[in-house]
Amino acid sequence: MNLFRKHKIDVVKNPRSKQKIKRESIVIHHYCPHTYNAGDHFVIRSIRHYLRRFLPEAVFIPKPCAFNRGWGKPVRLTGPNINFSNKYADAVIVGGSDQYNNWSLRIRQDEIPHLVPPFYLIGLGVSSKSPDQEIHLEKASYRADIRKANELARLSSVRDHRTQAFLESCGVQKSIVTGCPAMFLYDRPFTFDPKGIAALTFPFPVARSNNRVMYNRLIQTVSDTVRLLKQHDLKPVIVCHDDRDVPVAQQNFPELKLFFSNSVDEVLQFYEETSLVIGSRLHATILAAGMGKPFVNINLDARGLGFSETFQLSDWNISIDDPMMSVQLKSRLAMILGGKLKVFHQFQKIRTQYRKVFLKFMEDVAGDIRKSLEESKPGHGPHVK
Repeated sequence: MNLFRKHKIDVVKNPRSKQKIKRESIVIHHYCPHTYNAGDHFVIRSIRHYLRRFLPEAVFIPKPCAFNRGWGKPVRLTGPNINFSNKYADAVIVGGSDQYNNWSLRIRQDEIPHLVPPFYLIGLGVSSKSPDQEIHLEKASYRADIRKANELARLSSVRDHRTQAFLESCGVQKSIVTGCPAMFLYDRPFTFDPKGIAALTFPFPVARSNNRVMYNRLIQTVSDTVRLLKQHDLKPVIVCHDDRDVPVAQQNFPELKLFFSNSVDEVLQFYEETSLVIGSRLHATILAAGMGKPFVNINLDARGLGFSETFQLSDWNISIDDPMMSVQLKSRLAMILGGKLKVFHQFQKIRTQYRKVFLKFMEDVAGDIRKSLEESKPGHGPHVK
């Protein structure tokens, strides 16, 4: 049995997006990571929330395109899945998270031209294995696939300037930098409660498998930070976004309070109750940035660097490679604990600018979907005597 055979893409005689019908529902196939990692769902929730704001008829069908437990094999926009979307989707969206990382979508340049519904790329990003390594792509051919996908997308947005520069290196010139959609779930001014919860978010298994030295530095940093926080009457909590984090966190911090939940609403409620967020789970940092919670991100790879550069936080967030990481983190905490939030007030102004860009982009996507379907409504075709 050939597991890697090329799947035939059939010609759908009556694709949903071309049917001349009056739609009370607009069915959107949403290709997204949809893993057990809570951070992915911050992005998914924001994208769907704002598309529904501008397109209330939208009904989203998840297409979990990443390798993850529970969903089985990835559902990618290739082969038979293109057939299915042609038959049943009014529109197709891809987003968000770091799906340019090793081109996790696996969209192929010879297949994507067969997609019939209007197609959009929303809030995608790049990643790497460490801060000083190149964008992670295992095959050079993925660049041509990425270029073709962007050529055929009616609109394309990215979460940071580093991703935009990567796309330009692939020959893509039309992407719009909006920031990560997860940041815009909330829009609050920055405040700090000196007696509240300090969330410590670290991707323990990922760091351990990629770089043992980096893992050990993260664990030591957590230990140092916990002691410092307790000295100032803050309540440190180890936050796990993935259930695989939990046993490792238990082993290293058996006496500390842990937080984990598979419920996105419970995770969001937990962050509502925090005073600040420290760590390298970028989606947690980005969520805190929208909630108005002070944060310090530990940049493990291109994701953190892209966020820091785009939002002018390179002098605030800290690289895992910084030999003075613990000292740097201690100085950041001293500023926050002293109520010196100037860096966040400056960030808030930049966040507001990108929020406007993001909302305009989502409105444009909704409008373009509606326009493409209007052409299929009864009475909108050519007049025949």
